Amino acid sequence: MRTTLLLLSSLAAGAPIAAALQHVNYGAFTQTATYSIANQLGFFTAYGLNVTYLQVPNSTYGYATLLNGGYDIMTGTIDNAVNLRFNSNQSLTVTGQLDQAPELTIASIPNITRVDQLKGFSLMVDSPVSGYAFILRKVLSRYGLYLENGDYTFRVVGSTVIRYADLVAGSLPNGTAVYATILTYPFTSEARDAYEPQRPIILASVADFIQPFTSSAFTVRESALQNTTSRALIRTFKAAMYAANQYLATPTRQGCSIEAIKNQLNVSITVAKSAYLAATNPLTGETSSPGGNFTMNRQGLLNVIDVRSQFRGFELVPADFNFNEAIVPGVGKLIDYSVRDEALAATVRYSPATSGC
Repeated sequence: MRTTLLLLSSLAAGAPIAAALQHVNYGAFTQTATYSIANQLGFFTAYGLNVTYLQVPNSTYGYATLLNGGYDIMTGTIDNAVNLRFNSNQSLTVTGQLDQAPELTIASIPNITRVDQLKGFSLMVDSPVSGYAFILRKVLSRYGLYLENGDYTFRVVGSTVIRYADLVAGSLPNGTAVYATILTYPFTSEARDAYEPQRPIILASVADFIQPFTSSAFTVRESALQNTTSRALIRTFKAAMYAANQYLATPTRQGCSIEAIKNQLNVSITVAKSAYLAATNPLTGETSSPGGNFTMNRQGLLNVIDVRSQFRGFELVPADFNFNEAIVPGVGKLIDYSVRDEALAATVRYSPATSGC
């Protein structure tokens, strides 16, 4: 795709965008709207990047791969970074918030139509100690269902991509029946448009129970920010994603954004329109960051910590640990905005050279 730069700002100490594309290994659980726009409309190429999207199969594998250098940067639920940093002292750093859990819902097979009907069944999860598993426990507790009482069980399956496919099929690949799981963007939109005999039932929206709730976050190895080459690559990637995110947030670009989502996800125009509305939802979407610049919603992060705490998710953390202080941004801390700020300063105004966009 041919691209056109309207205005070029320096990306690093006056250096222009490199002629040769730099390779980025990008790990993610889902192809977000921001990523769809960046990839489909040429933002990555305009920033001199060749981005390889690496589907994360489950959170355990994903964060281990990030820590050992398999991903240059990753987007995943911030609860995982909180858990690994505070419970296991892993050197993970969050460089910004992407969203606040768009379309985060509990969905079931067609013959289950109420949350209380989940009693006695196994529910698919990525991990029993992941953030979404705790959210699932929180919502079900409002209906009087408790994991610790044996009202339901967890079946570890993997990421939302895998769980959604199994939910629509009604079973795991080995034939084991499945009943319900937690979905997020764009799978709730896909579920609503699925073939009717297999169409999942949306039982509950998490936003009705917890709001705000910080979800997807840009996460890196702390050591990568201390390496000049790695830091520059992360900075450029963040700048491209920010430019794409600003495009997503521009109402006059709605048609092109929807088309990018449709093409990236290979879904119908109906699903793409629904996904676009979810991604631009001012409370939960990818454009919900305070200030519109990937800034963390502090209360959203505190809510993440609170939910995990309610279900003994910080058993390895000292009783007197101060979470309020621990989430204050700063170099070497859980949240570090320094490379984000560099990326914002390096943003290139870019217009895709596609018809009508």
